[in-house]
Amino acid sequence: MKRLFLIFPAILIGVLSFAQTSKQTDFLKLEKKVEKSNTEIANPKKNVVDKTWLTRGDVMAEIQESMLLTTRAGMSDKEFKIIVGDPNEILQEVIDSVDYQVYMMDRIKFYFFKEELIYWVITKPIVEQPLMLSYEAYLKADEIDTKGRLDKSLNEKLIKLKYAFINEATNYYALKDFNNSFEYFKKAIEVGQHPSVNSVDTVLYYYTGLSAQLAKKLEDAISNYQKGLEIGFSNDGAAYYNIYEAYSELGRGEEGLRYLEEGFSKFPNNQNVLYSLINYYLNRGEDPSKVFIYLTKAQEQDPNEPSLYFAEGTLYDKLEKTEEAAASYKKALEIKPDFFDAAYNLGALYYNHGVKFIEEANKVPAKELEKYDSLVEKANIEFKKCIPYMELAHKINPKEPNTLETLKNLYFRYRNDSEEYTQKLKEVNEKIENL
Repeated sequence: MKRLFLIFPAILIGVLSFAQTSKQTDFLKLEKKVEKSNTEIANPKKNVVDKTWLTRGDVMAEIQESMLLTTRAGMSDKEFKIIVGDPNEILQEVIDSVDYQVYMMDRIKFYFFKEELIYWVITKPIVEQPLMLSYEAYLKADEIDTKGRLDKSLNEKLIKLKYAFINEATNYYALKDFNNSFEYFKKAIEVGQHPSVNSVDTVLYYYTGLSAQLAKKLEDAISNYQKGLEIGFSNDGAAYYNIYEAYSELGRGEEGLRYLEEGFSKFPNNQNVLYSLINYYLNRGEDPSKVFIYLTKAQEQDPNEPSLYFAEGTLYDKLEKTEEAAASYKKALEIKPDFFDAAYNLGALYYNHGVKFIEEANKVPAKELEKYDSLVEKANIEFKKCIPYMELAHKINPKEPNTLETLKNLYFRYRNDSEEYTQKLKEVNEKIENL
């Protein structure tokens, strides 16, 4: 799964870099501001004034920024040192087999991996969940301000708050705290829906759904994926597959089938959707060739889309219809000669077919030499068919290791047949060593 912050960095840089940054933040002053705000909202005369709540919202937002020193997930360690300064101490910490560099600050730890900030952990919060408190305060100010005097100011503050929620949600996601990730993404959507902001990023629904799904809040996951689809975001078809998975986990896979079907019609090269459709029919004792209905329809609509023929090839391959699979892969390559997956799958198709003949040959009794030789010859025919397509796949993607290993095995098999294969074996061994 992708690290979530990769979706948002440009937005976060532009919106959240407005606070004063220093590792010498005066936390004592912030604590005094909180005390003053608490006193004011406890005062029956002041707690009915919109400015009281607006100020409280500002204080809580300032606390969030000050605690994080206006950092963001994805920033480099060089950026960190320019913006924040040197950490008090740098430690090494291994978590889930990942070796992190931990930048220790007064009240927070920043976790870096490969010189990139992955997440942070606040060790001494001034208040708990300041973003939630900030939003509550802004809503209260808006409620009191019946004349709309705060509209412009509130708009600016809520927009910043929305992206602060996103920043915190991605951090919880990186921490694998999916419950909080879900709550903060959900809150970002809510802030965006406020009349003063009236803006929702379509991607938010997908990642709110994903966080909910990982937190086992399956109904919430389905709801958010559906809303994302309604406004046009599916993450290249992943939302359709995820909805089906959520329904399946709820024991209602038949309700999710229509999402697989719709997802396949729109994203026929999404392998999760394709294989889930096939498995759906197989597990119910039905004919997986029903999927061809969707493929044929899509091909009629877009006959020059290579991924449609590639998907058709994978389906034939799954059904062990070798000739049909080969024809489909070749059609994909005819349209797109540099289609790595089609070249590789076609080579693998012939290679695996050859392996089956070898396996059969190895089961033949020693006295049936003629049958053994016949099967080996059939295997060689398939292996020879494989070579040009594996070589094409290697040409398209020279550093793909499985392609190189397959070519190595084939060149080794035929090294004594010609000087050409001997030379090719030498070359492929050098390439593997240099990877």
